[in-house]
Amino acid sequence: MPADAGLSVAEIRELIPQRDGETFDYEAFELAKPRIVEAMRRAGYAFAKLEASVAADVVLDHAIIRLELTPGLLCRFGDVVLRGFGGKLGRAARARVPIQTGERYSSAKLAEAQVNLYDMNRFSQIRIEPDLSVEREEIPIVITVTRATRRELRLGGGFGVDPTSYEIRGRSTYNITGSPWTLTNTRLEFRPALVRLRDSGQIEPRIEAIAGLDRIDLFRPLIKGEMETAFTYRTVEAYTSVGPRLRLALRAPLLRRLVHGELGWQLEILKFRDISPAIDEALQTVLGLDVLNRVGAYFQALVVDLRDSPVAPTRGGYAEIRIEEGTAAAGGAFDYVRIVPDVRGYVPMGAMVLAARLRVGAFFGDIPVASRFFGGGASGQRGFPERRLSPSASNTVDGEAVSVIYGGGALFEVGGEVRSPLGSIRGLDLGGVLFLDGADVTERIGAIDIGNLHWAIGAGLRVPTIIGAIRLDVGYRLNRVGIGEPYPGHRFAFHLNIGEAF
Repeated sequence: MPADAGLSVAEIRELIPQRDGETFDYEAFELAKPRIVEAMRRAGYAFAKLEASVAADVVLDHAIIRLELTPGLLCRFGDVVLRGFGGKLGRAARARVPIQTGERYSSAKLAEAQVNLYDMNRFSQIRIEPDLSVEREEIPIVITVTRATRRELRLGGGFGVDPTSYEIRGRSTYNITGSPWTLTNTRLEFRPALVRLRDSGQIEPRIEAIAGLDRIDLFRPLIKGEMETAFTYRTVEAYTSVGPRLRLALRAPLLRRLVHGELGWQLEILKFRDISPAIDEALQTVLGLDVLNRVGAYFQALVVDLRDSPVAPTRGGYAEIRIEEGTAAAGGAFDYVRIVPDVRGYVPMGAMVLAARLRVGAFFGDIPVASRFFGGGASGQRGFPERRLSPSASNTVDGEAVSVIYGGGALFEVGGEVRSPLGSIRGLDLGGVLFLDGADVTERIGAIDIGNLHWAIGAGLRVPTIIGAIRLDVGYRLNRVGIGEPYPGHRFAFHLNIGEAF
């Protein structure tokens, strides 16, 4: 092993996923060989070669693995040639290729360049070809792209089921790439949904129509600008809200692909109707349901993603913090600060993974009613159906008691789970999860009693797919199920979803 490779013999050994003393697995050994060569190519040895063999000791029943590695030359990047585009698009593409002539060769840089170019959403095919026909120190690179179709229509839909409702969702998106200018995209979206409440049979519509304009390389490379206008008609438990929204945002990577930042401005104007009779006039005034809501705010976000996979993480961590300042300077009638930090961690334990999460949300100042916090659901406290962990209002209407949730000004969620493979049935991989979730939603952050959260335990099944695990979770509430608590008298909740809970 060359002294300047940045790799140790122990690290190479780790690429063969078999421990001394375990039963030898020939398939695992074969699959490890290209990983070893790739590790050398990432370290700059483009012409590394590996001779690998296994000797069987029939007396001791041992399989002895021998690796003979020939590193070859330590290489540098040569000239980088881009084919298939030019002009502004070519300059934008070149800014996403982290390869400089003369620097140390690394196959990881080639993979990063390919991901960055695909992220532009301009190309249907990208070929990055290092010239390895002759062993030499300088490796020329040729990048060839095929332009994608400018116009794209996507149609989709889905359904949801929980103990309180059924929901059917639709979605259509029409994209025009390079319109009206070379580095911009025009996007039109329509998102209709119908929710049927189980207890009353009432059908609630939810509609969102969006027109957006995105611009890559705004002001400087890798900064993305977004402008979005939308109109929403949304019926929730306590009211129906109707109104327009305007949003401007800037997004940029701050440290390669590990840290991202976002900042922007948003103005939303909402009118409320069909207010639940459980909310009396005094509470309507407190919540702001009796007046037109004009919510103008600046927002910022910082995301640090150290996970090994965003779809099915097994190690690493994730942290984000989102801050929103409502102020008259942003065009709003509400003065507030909204802060939501979210931290997650993943630790492998053999074939199992221990995952944990902590999320907190708080308002300081006014609380716009449409931005209030709700807990419960497939990605929250799984002992509750979606949104059911919330402050509520009660009233007597025509001699009958009615109650409705309306959200809180503070949220606290903590959870942990153990994820484990369960084997396969007829070629279908299965996974299992045991989880413990705790949470509460209150009017103010000071009212949250961390020693007296709502707790739930549960278990779930997973079927891995390329878009995330299809999962079924069942949660059982351990405490606070009596009268006066959110969703009283109910202990079980089930959730069907795609993707891990966190």
